[in-house]
Formats: sequence, structure tokens, C-alpha cells
Amino acid sequence: MSSAMIGKTFLNQYHIEEFVAQTPLGELYRASDERSGKPLALTLLSKNISESTEAIKELEAKSARLESIAHPGIGKYFGLFQTPTLAFLLEEWVDGPSLKDIREKSTVSAGEALFFAKALCSALDALHKQNFLHLNLVPELIRINQRGEVILGGIANAHPIGREKILRLAKYPDLYISPEQIQGQPLEPAADMYSLAVLLYELVTARWLNGRQAPKTVETIHRTHLEVTPPAPITFNKELPDHFSRMILWALRKNPADRLKTTTELISSLSLAAHIPLDEVPPRADPLTTPVTEARLREWEFLPPPKASLISNDVAPLEERLATIAAAPKKKQPRIGFAPIFLLILLSGFLSLFWFVRPAEDIEVSLPTPIQFTPFAVDFTPEPTVTPTPRPTLPFGGRIIFTCTRGEYNQLCMVNRDGSGYTQITDMIASNYYPVFTPDGSSILFASNRGGTTFDLFRLDFAQKLVYQMTNNVGNVVAPDYSPDGRYIVFANRVGDGPTAIWMVNADGLNPRLIYTGAKDIVAVAWSPNGEKIAYAMATDTPQEYQIYTMDTNGRNHLKISQGLQGIGGSVDWSPDGNSLLTHAGPFGDKDIFRIEVATGNFTQLTDGGNNAGASYSPDGNYIVFNSLRNDDQADLYIMRADGSNQVQLTNHPEPDWGPKWID
Repeated sequence: MSSAMIGKTFLNQYHIEEFVAQTPLGELYRASDERSGKPLALTLLSKNISESTEAIKELEAKSARLESIAHPGIGKYFGLFQTPTLAFLLEEWVDGPSLKDIREKSTVSAGEALFFAKALCSALDALHKQNFLHLNLVPELIRINQRGEVILGGIANAHPIGREKILRLAKYPDLYISPEQIQGQPLEPAADMYSLAVLLYELVTARWLNGRQAPKTVETIHRTHLEVTPPAPITFNKELPDHFSRMILWALRKNPADRLKTTTELISSLSLAAHIPLDEVPPRADPLTTPVTEARLREWEFLPPPKASLISNDVAPLEERLATIAAAPKKKQPRIGFAPIFLLILLSGFLSLFWFVRPAEDIEVSLPTPIQFTPFAVDFTPEPTVTPTPRPTLPFGGRIIFTCTRGEYNQLCMVNRDGSGYTQITDMIASNYYPVFTPDGSSILFASNRGGTTFDLFRLDFAQKLVYQMTNNVGNVVAPDYSPDGRYIVFANRVGDGPTAIWMVNADGLNPRLIYTGAKDIVAVAWSPNGEKIAYAMATDTPQEYQIYTMDTNGRNHLKISQGLQGIGGSVDWSPDGNSLLTHAGPFGDKDIFRIEVATGNFTQLTDGGNNAGASYSPDGNYIVFNSLRNDDQADLYIMRADGSNQVQLTNHPEPDWGPKWID
């Protein structure tokens, strides 16, 4: 079937580019995501699996947990997908040679074998700690990327530790399975260690366990695993240290109780046997330590990078545009209607912030292990903080994070305040929105359904390039904001059929707790700059209309701030001095940005036409960024001075950009 699949597109998105290999999971193809342009590893499941209800149920049952596994040495698993006639698995594509390509090049030294053993033991250890065994360790599923890093793929069919029954997805020779797999015994990490030892044996000898080429029949393969003691690797590679050769044989013992059976035992023993300290084993291939791998990498024809997202490049920097735009009187622009595309299933109130946002249809990764939470307390009061001094906006930058709808999903994007540096940060089969920076600017906090069917808070750490799950099934979470001291997070949350209420959680994800349940849904919250108040937008009896309130951080002393302003939408942001709040209001389809004075409730209209929403102050209070539909119903970001003058377009993308937040 491999050649017949080339050129086909599944689910109007995943285009088959090239057949790669047969694997224990099925036929492996390199595909491209036609929405993002990024390459993917697509494994086509056999017909007997795709038509088996029980097999599909088993894959689906463990899929969410496997999608949540994050490790730099494990290829990201994106899930199981189905069409009316077939089923397939999606992983990230690791561009580079496979272990099979390395093995076919030449035998490797003990040091180079140790390089692979260290990387694979690290990946397997992460999998084992999640109570899963890989059990499909084959050279076709291990690749070396352009940076020389070893990446283990194929975790989609990993099995719970201790389970006897194994789901077989495809016909693949049993060259790397353990004796206990053949015998149908309960499986422990020792099974993966045996498979890894077989791979190492092949790397250092260029032979299979029988000392020759691998046999063709299943019976002979099984008999070798169960009964035959392999010849010592040093027999075929005289440069191997004798003790290193013996350690590989030890890991290949038939009885799992007798072999090197954990990642720590295996890698420590191999390191000692090779007389190479583990901290001297490089994390990436290099010419000195891994010459065979390095030579294969130099020969490899790597794919060109995916095309960047469309963005206008002919826009002058912000300061130049502000200098050339005269402060002419504003003209009333015609109203621009905008029909809903999709209804977001979480909150009806969210429609007023932006009514074209689409909810996720599939679940993507929630990378680290979910953080458990303790029972909430209603009367929690954070420690008071010192009133901060407004921070100056950087003269040639200043980052703005926002939601960018791409295809059927909401992603996260970032742009500098002068319009440069437009970057899409996430590309997930899940919806990510309501992003805010951590107070120190090192991370982004956002809501996503990548960890399940409900929305939770996640934090993306720029330095570590990891995503941490901050809440775990506390409800449906939206609109987070940090306390000024960075110790707490306030957010809106809907639990069950109750109204969306105000919750709080520690900055480390511990102790999520209910703070205040209003009479109606609360769709936006914002912490005051001095840390003493929380502003929020709560629904009224009129659909899609809200009022703005403030309260103490313990959920008491509520005060209605908005007075006489009609058609208020579901967004709110504090000025850096804490004296005013930004929101949007007006007729449906023709919203404008308003500033409301906290002390008096007096309001000032800052825009005039264009259907605007989601306004956010710059840290120094001199500028405001917002999203607008004034450009032919195309949602883009705009920036203006705090008094509403000099409104300048910031982004220009064919798909919606909205919900911006500023950091520096």
C-alpha cells in the first residue's frame, strides 16, 4: 500500500509526501501539515487494526496519557486520527538518519554505542516513570536530528508496566522483542533493556544475535531469543573493551531477573565497562566521539524549513509611522458586521470578546505530568504587595503576546510593538488562548484543552522550552492574570453546570480555590497593579453584555465601576497607575475601546468605528494595543496612544489575531 498512499491528503490537512519504513506500529510516512507547512511522522495502521473496535478503543484509552509525555529525547505524539476508511497515528517528524542508517554505515566504537545508550536510557526512563513500557524499540523508530540529538519515536503503542496482553499493530519481524514477550509473561522495564541491548549488539558488531544476518522465519527468531547465547560482541569487533562486550551479553540474558534490567543499571554498567564517565558522553553527536553518526549526518539531505506564516513585511516601524501620521479628527467608520463562525463551547460570555474563535476538535499534548491540587479555600487572602512603578516600554521592542486563530484551532503568537518579530509560538491540535506573560517575562501562561476535553492553565517556559500543566481538571478555565508579585494566579472557571466564577491558584499550580461566585457568568478578570483589587466583567440579563466590577482579593467588597455605558463586552485591563480600566462597548458588531475611571465611573471613548475589542495597556501606560475588524473584516492587532490618537495597524495576517497582552 505504501506507493498508493503517496500524494494523498487525509482529513483535508495531512498530505503524504514519502514512504519511510515498515515499523511495528505500521507503515511510516513523512507527511506535511498543509495548514502549518510543518512535516509530521504519519503511521498508517493496518486494515485489521483500523477496523477493530477493540484495538481502536485500546489505542484511544491510553492516547491522552501518552500525548502528555514530554521529554527532549522522545518524539512528541499527537494522537490517533480516523477517517471513514482508515486510521493513523501522528508524531513530530524528526528529520535525520535513523539508527538503521547508522548501523548500515559501519560498526561503532564502545564510546559511540554509549552515546546512543545514554540518550535512549534517558528517554526510556522518562517513559517508565509514567508507568509505560515502549516494547517497540526498533532502529526505524530511532532517529538523529540535525543537531545530532537522538530521538526515540513510536510511543503511541506503549504498554502499561505489568500487563501481559500486548496489542500488535503490524507485521514486523520479532528481532528486538524480549523472551518474556514471546512467552506472554508480565512485562517490566527489563523487557525494554533487552531490546536496547539487541540494538547495541547490532551497532557494535553489524550482526544480529546469531552472529550472522537475521533469520527470515518467526520460529528461528523466537528460538534464538529463547535458547541461543549470542557470540560475544568482541568476537566481531576487536576494538571493544572486553568488559563492555560482557555487559551487553549480561543485558541479553534470557531470564529478566538475571539481566541488567533498569536504565540505571544498564547505562552505569556500560559506562564503567567502557572506562568513560557518563558526564563525558556528549548530548549531541560530534566528530570525535561519534564519527560514524557524524559522517551519516553530513551526508543527509535535510528538508528545508517550513514556510513562515504570511505577514506583511512592508510596514514601517511603529515610531516612524507615529511620527508621520497627523493627529487628524476621527471619522466615523461604517459598522462592520461579523457573523459567528463557531460557538465556543466553554462560555457564552466569551463571544463578546471575540465571536469567531473555534474550539478544539482534537486533543494535543499536555507536556509535563499534571500538577495535583489540594481542596480550595474560599476565604484565602494573598499578602499585600507594594504599588509598582510603571515600567517604561522598551524603545525598540516590547513584546505583545496574543491569540492567533490558525485553521480550526487557536494558537499563541507574539510580535514586537513595532510590528517586527511576528512569531507563531504554538502549533497544536488543540486550542490555546488567553495568554499572559509571567511578571518576569520568562514564561507565558495560557488556557488550553491540550490535556483533555476541558480547558486548564498551562505555562510555557521560554528557557527550558517546556510546557507545564498548572491546573488539572478543575473545570473550564479562562482569562488568567498574575498578581503583581507573581505569587498567585486569578482566573475565571466554570465547574459543571454552575456559573463561571473567580478562582485563584498558587503560581506553582498548587491549591486551586474558589474565591467568588457571582450571580451571572464572569468572563474576564484582572489584578490591580497594587495587588489589592481584582477587576472582573460579569454578565447581565442581556445576552452578550456585561458590567465591570472590582473586589478585594479575598472576594469581598464588590463595587460596580461601569455606570451608564451600554453594550459592554467581556474584557478588562488596568492602567499601570491603577486609576482606570479598559474595556470595549457599543452595539453588537460595532464595539469601541473605552477607558473607565475607577473612582468615578466616568468613561471616555478612545476609538470610533472598526469593531474593536480586547484592549491592553503597555507597561508604561503610554500605548494601548487592541484587536479590530476595521480592515475588511480581517481581525488584526492595532496600537494607539493612551488618549486614542495615532491608531496604527500592527499585524496583517489572513487569519484572526486577537486578545493581545503586553509585557515590556
